[in-house]
This record gives sequence, structure tokens and C-alpha cells, in this order.
Amino acid sequence: MPRLMRCQYCGLLQDEPQGVKTCARCGGELAFEVELPPDELRSYVDVQMELDQVAAPAGRNVDRYLLVTIRTPEQVLLGERAPTETGREPLSFTAVLDVSGSMRGHKLAQAKEAVRQALRRLHAGDVFSLLTFASDVACVIEPAVISDHTRRVFEGALGKIKAGGRTALCGGLELGLEKAAVQRQESNLVLLLSDGQANEGETDVEAVGERAYRARQQGVIVSTLGVGADYNEALMVEIATQGGGRFYHVLDAARIGAYLAGELGEVAALAARDATLRLAIPIGAAVFPLSAAYLAQQANGQAEISLGDIPGDVELEVPIRLTLPSQPAHSRVSVEGNLTYRSPAGNHLSARLNRVTVRFVDHAAFGRRDGVVVPVVERVLGQMRATNVLGVSRAMTKSLGEGRRRATSGLAAVREYAALLGEEHGSEEIRAMEAEFAQLQAAPLAAKQAVSRAFAKQRSTKDLGKGSDPSS
Repeated sequence: MPRLMRCQYCGLLQDEPQGVKTCARCGGELAFEVELPPDELRSYVDVQMELDQVAAPAGRNVDRYLLVTIRTPEQVLLGERAPTETGREPLSFTAVLDVSGSMRGHKLAQAKEAVRQALRRLHAGDVFSLLTFASDVACVIEPAVISDHTRRVFEGALGKIKAGGRTALCGGLELGLEKAAVQRQESNLVLLLSDGQANEGETDVEAVGERAYRARQQGVIVSTLGVGADYNEALMVEIATQGGGRFYHVLDAARIGAYLAGELGEVAALAARDATLRLAIPIGAAVFPLSAAYLAQQANGQAEISLGDIPGDVELEVPIRLTLPSQPAHSRVSVEGNLTYRSPAGNHLSARLNRVTVRFVDHAAFGRRDGVVVPVVERVLGQMRATNVLGVSRAMTKSLGEGRRRATSGLAAVREYAALLGEEHGSEEIRAMEAEFAQLQAAPLAAKQAVSRAFAKQRSTKDLGKGSDPSS
């Protein structure tokens, strides 16, 4: 029976080949997978690192891309579940609802019913609070522990909520974050739902996002639901990105309940808390995650990339630009590391991250496509396109001209990178990206669909609408 071998260059795990032990994908050297130490045997998260191009020209600074793939199980190992009857620790859920005039009628009714259903899903001991915002901000339900009695009181309070007024979104978010800190639990979710444009109080995308970022630093996850075709998708994405949460586009108000329940379920069933990539990189090298949701620190040949909390049953791709300093011909530089995280039981676990290697060849002998690993480049391109769609959407909130400048620079970067696949394939990538940029300037619904797809690609969010939403 073949044994598994790992390419020391591109990172591919493959069956032991017959004859010469070289990688079927990049021609690199293979090595048998090493036996894991006892502390790593407990890890139930699978992780793999791949490299997009294993060769580089000597005497020049170069960029290469690492692609880290993290897979979590649907359920964690029995011994790593929280030591409670439910298998999870109590959580805090703060709902922040837009009740401006545009939410009147069916939308508000669906939002209230979604919260009502969420209340029934929460366990005894969980903490719940409810905020609303229109022209003014109100705390309808102060943070309180869930019990049969409080559920009945909360459901009664829901019935009294009425819609009307403008949209003080930032004020609602601020008060929601404040209430989430009152009875903080192991998991803390603030979920903001809106169908309109923020037009009262602070409306700057970066300034509002900064509120969510500060909350994330205090252990609060901030997610957003944009309902319909009139909300500001760039703002909702910014809040979710900076808050370490997820953004969902909900075209049909009847699906609000499915998305709200699904996001609550994601937080209730986290597989890995405080997940962090720890990389040993060459001295003078630097790493830059493509997603702003992942925070990087580096010094003295060590880099840490904070990924936050990862739900169960997820395959998460983390693309990272690796800038390498000039190296002499015939030299090799490697990157390796591990993924650390906490299980729901609170144990600190670690999964080894395999080595990848770049070999430097004489500048005159190097061809632009030498050592290209096509499957990795294709996946990185998909992530680059998603990053650029989100970046252009964000820039367009400042001005159409700023959006166009961001689109031009994004196209240039993708065009240069896509050349690794050859002229024809590169042209296809550019046409696809131009079509996505055109959607951002088309009808509002088309823009939201493009942004929703890009966010889902970048953050591996699930289709909580079960495919019934036409925008999915």
C-alpha cells in the first residue's frame, strides 16, 4: 500500500510514486510524512500550506503566494467538547435591528419572527439583548440570562417594536457593542440587520468599521445581514470584516430567519477559537494576508497571522503574499510553521504546517513561468479577484473616481499575476474580473450579488439560505 509523501517545495501531499521520488505537480523533492508528536495527535483540524511558484530569479526581491487551507470537522472530538450538558459554553447574542421607515411591513415582521425563533434556539444560561435603531437608538431588551420566564418577557417585547424614521446605523452598532460587553461570555455575537443606507450620525465606512474592530479586540464577533437591494453593501462588509464576523446578502425577507439562525449556529458550534498561523520565514521576508480580516505581526523571522474563531464543517483558504529578499543563485529558502487554537473544552492545540521551499536560479536562466504550480495559481487568482471586488466596492463609497482608480490598479495586479498561466488563460481572468467590476457599477442588486460572492469566496461563508435566495 503506497505511503503518503509531501513535496518539500509546493507542499502537495501525494501517494508515494513508483521510481524516482519527485513531485507529480512541480518536480520538487518528496519526503515521507513524519510521525506527529503526542501533543499534535490531539488536533482535529487539518491544515496544509501550498506555494504558487517554487522557482525565483537570483539577485532580486520577489513575491510569492502561500495558500493555507484549513479544514474543520462538523463535530469536534468528544474529549474536546465543552464540559457542559449541551457540549458548548453559554454564549451572548446581541441583535441590532434596523427599524427605520423602509423596514415597515413584511421586512420588520420577518426580522421579529427571526429573533423570536432565535430566542427559542438559545439555551438556558445564554445571554440575550436587543437593540433597535431608526432616527434614534433604543435598547428594547437589556442583557439578561435566558430562562423560560425571560423568553416569554422577551417575546412580548418584540411585539411592541414599530418601524419609522431614518437610519442611525452607527449609533445602533455602538449601543449594541456596549450591551454585548455587559455580560460577556466565551462566545459573543453582535448581529446587525439593516435594509437601508446609514443617514443619521456617523456614516463614514472606515469610521464605523473601526467600532467593530475595537469590539473584536475585546472578544466580540460582529456579523451583518443586508436585506433587500437598497442597503450599503460596502459598509456591511466593512463592519463584518473588521468585526471578525460574516456578511450575508438576504434578498428575500422571508429568508431572514434562516440566515439569522444559521449565523447563530456558526457561533454556537465553533471548532477552533483564537486560531493563529505561526510561520517561520526567512530573515528580511514579510507576509501580507490578502484579507483585511486576518491580522499579521512579524519580527525576527517569525510571523503570526490571527484568523479569529473558525466554525465547524468549514474549508477555509487563507492566501498570503510572501515578499522575499534577494538571494544568491542556487540558494533555497523555506517557510513552515503551525496552526494553534483552543478547542471548545479550552485546551490549547497545535497542528503542524508543512514546509514549502523557493529555489533561486541564475537570473539569466530564469523564465517567468518556471516552477509555476498551476492549481495553486488558479486558486490564488480567485482570491485576488474577490479581494479586488471588495476593495473597489469600498473605494466607491468615497467617490466613483476613487473606485475606478482602485479597479485600474487591481486589474493591473491581476493581469501581471495571471500571466503565470499563459496569455490565453490570463486574458480569461481579466475578462472575468472586468465583468465583476462592471456589476459594481450596474444596478444595486447586481453590485450586492457581486460583493456577496466575493465575501463568501474570501471568508468561506456558507449558503445559509439553502439556495432558495435568487442572489445565491
